[in-house]
Amino acid sequence: MGDAARPSDEEFTQVLEESLNTWTSYLGEHPPFPREAINLESLVSQTPPFLGSGFASSEEISFACEEKESMQGKSSLVVHGRSTWRTSKGSCDLPPRVLPKQLLLATGNRPSVKLSQDSPFSDWPEVQGLSGYDRGNYLSALYFAWAYILSARWVELLGRSADHECHIEYTAQGVKSSLFSDEQSVAQIDLGENACMEEALWWYTILHTDNWNATTKYNNHVYFSPWFISAKDTGLALAGETPAVTGTKLDPPSSVTALNYLSRFCVHHRLYAQCSVALAGVLYIPLLGRRTVTLPFPKQAPQLELKDRIGDSTRSVPDLLNGHGQMLPRYMTLSSNPWGLRSLLHSTFFNPDVKCNLVSAWLNPAFAVVNSVSSKDSSVVALLANRQPQLGILWFGATLVGLAKSVLRDIRIGLMALDLPASAWTETTQTFLTSEVGESHGELICRDDECRLLFITSSEGHDRPPVWTWKPFGFTQLCDTELSVRQHAQCATHCVEYESWEWILTNSSSILNSATKRSKTPIKEPTAHTNKTSAALDDYSYDFYSQELSEGATRGIFGWLRSTGYPRSERNIYQHSWFDLEDTDEEEEPDDAESDMEHVQCSTNSRVDSWLESIE
Repeated sequence: MGDAARPSDEEFTQVLEESLNTWTSYLGEHPPFPREAINLESLVSQTPPFLGSGFASSEEISFACEEKESMQGKSSLVVHGRSTWRTSKGSCDLPPRVLPKQLLLATGNRPSVKLSQDSPFSDWPEVQGLSGYDRGNYLSALYFAWAYILSARWVELLGRSADHECHIEYTAQGVKSSLFSDEQSVAQIDLGENACMEEALWWYTILHTDNWNATTKYNNHVYFSPWFISAKDTGLALAGETPAVTGTKLDPPSSVTALNYLSRFCVHHRLYAQCSVALAGVLYIPLLGRRTVTLPFPKQAPQLELKDRIGDSTRSVPDLLNGHGQMLPRYMTLSSNPWGLRSLLHSTFFNPDVKCNLVSAWLNPAFAVVNSVSSKDSSVVALLANRQPQLGILWFGATLVGLAKSVLRDIRIGLMALDLPASAWTETTQTFLTSEVGESHGELICRDDECRLLFITSSEGHDRPPVWTWKPFGFTQLCDTELSVRQHAQCATHCVEYESWEWILTNSSSILNSATKRSKTPIKEPTAHTNKTSAALDDYSYDFYSQELSEGATRGIFGWLRSTGYPRSERNIYQHSWFDLEDTDEEEEPDDAESDMEHVQCSTNSRVDSWLESIE
């Protein structure tokens, strides 16, 4: 029997068993990875190009920027933008919601990269349909290449802005043979027979310590590209003769030229999945701060295999690189939204049908299954890619750079990230808020619909979307709701639907990128696979019946919903033990309710603030 906040035992057990069956159905067999799990291009089809790439203007443009100080004292540069959301599909003409947002433009930090024999994906796993590819392991070389290519494109795009001085340059001219101590592992990188001097020099430069940089000068401060990295004693050397450049200062290649170099390298080594995974890993550089990334040492495929194997891909390696080149500005926008990237990983565990007081019943089995395969990084990625294949490439990248474990830790303790623009740009569901509003039930309205209408109408205390992703349970009497909710409860045409993104300029104008109509079937919500055997709770060692996650999710979303106070009819909710409130006197309920809400909101905000500080 449930109470004012807790679900009934029967409902909890039902969701618990459904969740266990769902998550165990994703425990795949060899080969572990679906082909869709390495498809990065389709994920960003709705993502606006970085800084309005492709926008032609006869006038000088200047992006609205702001300098920010981080918790570590390092400054960064953000660019202002805003997303617009349609709120009605019918005759009720509510204005759209416009949500301001800042994206990372440049940084004072740069992560460092080192190589190790036991880093994630040192043993490259097989991907379905790619049996003739990726026999060696060149993730580290590909990672360095993509970091340069994104930085070069950043210089080209930001260089259009009148108040930025952007440069990409080699910091060391004249290349000699690399010398390494006996204790240091050394790997040879073979470029093939047709690499020109400029191409070999570029590879040599990006594979070695701090031989290039990409910067912008703004307001007399110098900032790095968000994708600029520092290679620390990589132990990499070019196979064959190292090019010697003397007497002539060579300019570093453009992003297009560097992409051609990378394409030739991938063709030579028949690299397909690794090329996309390395790119996905580079997208997380803005999330890394000053951390050190550990990447695998290169491993060359046997020469006989390198020459004779025939791949079964229906798409050539040059086509793959050309597609990535076209999507590069979209990747950059997604990457410049670090919180959005994190939210996409979190959305793998989201289920729009689960109410806030049943979150434990949904997530406890999920992490029991994750724990059962957590000893192998590739097995965890396979599980999550089977759950949501279109996000598999992001889990690949997060695992490659060592972020996946911290993300899973946050979700495990109930901290779910939400970013509406990232959700729209990738057509993934992260919150109940973006579901359509239904009709009210006579004198009652679903509390999740009440939340949507409060946000859509920008009611007091609800001008920002809730950070809590799980929908509230139950109904509210219409007479107890805000006036704006009562006015629109019967409309049944309201929604929160993405319309456009704008890059704000300093002259009060903007570069507009509208959502495009899809020509293909929208991405489907995750569905369970067919289980060959029935899963049982006794098969796993986990505290399945803990309701701690449900308690936090319930307290959080009700704190947002009732930010201006609880109605008298919900006294049994706000005095529930999950809300950690003391009993109040009936005659002083209005004052106590307000005081209680301040207590709930303070506790909730403190928890979220601590989380944000820990990942900054």
